[in-house]
Amino acid sequence: MTFQQWINEQDVVILDGSMSRLLEEQGLEINHRLWTALALVEQPEAIYQVHKQYFDAGANVAITASYQATVKSFADVGYSEEQAIDFIKHSVTLAQKAKQDSKGDQTKWLAGSVGPYGAYLSDGSEYTGAYQLSSSDMKTFHESRIKTLIASGVDVLAIETIPRLDELRVILDIVAAVNFPVWVSVSLKDTGHLANGDSLSDFQQLVEQDQNVIAYGINCVSPQLVAPVIETLSVAATKPLVAYPNSGAIFDAVTKTWSEEISVEQVFSADARCWHQKGVKLIGGCCCSTEQDIARLARTFGQAK
Repeated sequence: MTFQQWINEQDVVILDGSMSRLLEEQGLEINHRLWTALALVEQPEAIYQVHKQYFDAGANVAITASYQATVKSFADVGYSEEQAIDFIKHSVTLAQKAKQDSKGDQTKWLAGSVGPYGAYLSDGSEYTGAYQLSSSDMKTFHESRIKTLIASGVDVLAIETIPRLDELRVILDIVAAVNFPVWVSVSLKDTGHLANGDSLSDFQQLVEQDQNVIAYGINCVSPQLVAPVIETLSVAATKPLVAYPNSGAIFDAVTKTWSEEISVEQVFSADARCWHQKGVKLIGGCCCSTEQDIARLARTFGQAK
């Protein structure tokens, strides 16, 4: 059974939570332009442990530590293209091993993370979309990672935290050439616009028409934005909707740190139940969320053992 077939049969799918938060809890310093991808170089075992923690908490899907892992990212800190590709491949094998070793008999899948060009810039611009790059350069930037993740055995690509539609179109063109399932989630400026100001309605029209997009929605947004946005999307949605917000903390692009988050107990229980009622099927957490939050989600939807 494919991932798409499986999610179509489910009432709810539990995604994992923050990679960075759990790496930091293991003592890693990732305030670096590679961010979580630095652990692929310095301490890959820590990434394995994060994936295992989330699977043990009840997650159905592990998202690989490849959000900021690109050939260009690694080249900037001195690694060859071949080494960069190996690091990206390893992001998948670490998740595969955690899937095999984790406890719990829930169905488990792997999603290959594909972050935006703004993530590579390491200045918070995945939350603004304020960068300029030609379509051909954008294709070069994204293509090798996408093909490597697919070849390494992920079940789906998580095209995530995308702040602008022109970049999404380039990514979807790459995916169309290899015909592989993806979910797409965007960052937001407000309830009606992507981070750079592009229309949420235009985003929905694009992903609804794309045959490789099997689910879509939002991620790394404030929890308060989820319900109104999902309410809007659900009116015309014919595909499963996705929501994995951050904890409500605010990112400081200068210090590369997050402010103190709001209380998340309600976010990953009562609020999540509300999102589900409004149409969300794939639910998880993004920055600053933890394995306790994912375990709470699993309990909320009766999937905890």
